[in-house]
Amino acid sequence: MSHTALPDHVFRDIPTVYHDPNPTYRSRRHPSLVHDSAAEAALAGKELLGLNCSSYAYIGTADGIHWDKDRFAQFRKDAMTVGKPVTVLPRFGLKEAIVALPKPCGILGANDDCAIRAFHAATTAGFSIPDEVALAGIDNDEIYCESVSPGLTSVESDFEGAGYRLAQMLEAEIEREKRGEAPPRLPHVENYGPLRIVRRGSTAVAPGLSRAVRRALEHIRTHACQHELSVDDVSAVMGCSRSLATNRFRKETGHSILDEIHEHRFRKMCELLSCGHLPIGTVVNLCGYESDGFAKKFFRQRTGMSMREYRKCACNPISGGANASSSQCSP
Repeated sequence: MSHTALPDHVFRDIPTVYHDPNPTYRSRRHPSLVHDSAAEAALAGKELLGLNCSSYAYIGTADGIHWDKDRFAQFRKDAMTVGKPVTVLPRFGLKEAIVALPKPCGILGANDDCAIRAFHAATTAGFSIPDEVALAGIDNDEIYCESVSPGLTSVESDFEGAGYRLAQMLEAEIEREKRGEAPPRLPHVENYGPLRIVRRGSTAVAPGLSRAVRRALEHIRTHACQHELSVDDVSAVMGCSRSLATNRFRKETGHSILDEIHEHRFRKMCELLSCGHLPIGTVVNLCGYESDGFAKKFFRQRTGMSMREYRKCACNPISGGANASSSQCSP
């Protein structure tokens, strides 16, 4: 990864693959794998533009980095299609600049760090997130995204997939070298895009929900997998008695506080079973359940499968048996 000229003169004929090089300094000898900054901004921008805010803004790194420029250009282009200009926010005087924006406004950060700067400036100015200021970042760095409340919505790049692809590309280069083949006249450049957008409270505008219920939903999202989370804890976050909290929550969401907690735990179980080989007991514990028996029974009721069957299906749907299908393995 480099923001300056690539060291082709160092690697020469050594099999090499560059990851995220600056396109200004394209290699003349080796292939590259480059993340699609514009696609990341398009996904984050779609989330913000879908809120139909009165104004939109972008906060960048101010370092002139190519991926920063690409993200801003894409966000501005997409905003223009709905007739909205994009204001570029300064690094200094940020709070004053946000105050001047028509509300509600949507702000895209070049990365999570930039978005968090805007988040703190907005809350310091007294604005409600996301009612008055909605924000999204890029990278889905949980250290940043979960450091604020409500959490920061962010786009996650497929870095794991990129790692596997880099290995494949490097293996191809090694094999080419073994065969004695000359490198192509123009080295191959391949792109990889975002994996998903992780929605958190910073864009969760819900006109039908009171602030108390939204606080409850954010608290559950953040703490659902903690053993000690209880309905009483959520009621305290809502600032009212347990009976009033449960009635208000059900009236506005259509289900109970406990149902919401179980839903988050269920989705976390599906995620852990789909992407790893942790022991079932460990998965149950990490999802906030103290009883394996209850968790296993609840999981079977939701999916029609045991947790082991679900893992086998999710990790290898083709060989998961006659009854295994991708739709069955979806939470």
